[in-house]
Amino acid sequence: MMRRKLHYSCVNCGFEGAVAVKGLDKLLWVVILAIVWNAWLFHHVGMEWEALGACVFALVCGWAAFKLPRWVECPACRWKHPLDALEEKGR
Repeated sequence: MMRRKLHYSCVNCGFEGAVAVKGLDKLLWVVILAIVWNAWLFHHVGMEWEALGACVFALVCGWAAFKLPRWVECPACRWKHPLDALEEKGR
């Protein structure tokens, strides 16, 4: 998972401290890279339409991966708090 520490104060139990941001799994990026690799292989053997389709699919998957939600889980009470883009940049 993408690990990045943020200062967090839980509104549920009052815990304050640094916690990891959870969300996007690294395996998803490996799958997207495998799609790009297949696109290159399609191009290498002359299957241009399939290569174009795989490239477009990989780009759409990469865009969607950035849109997946991220959250912070309180270590004391296990309450999950979703993060939006403004909240994540502001901390």
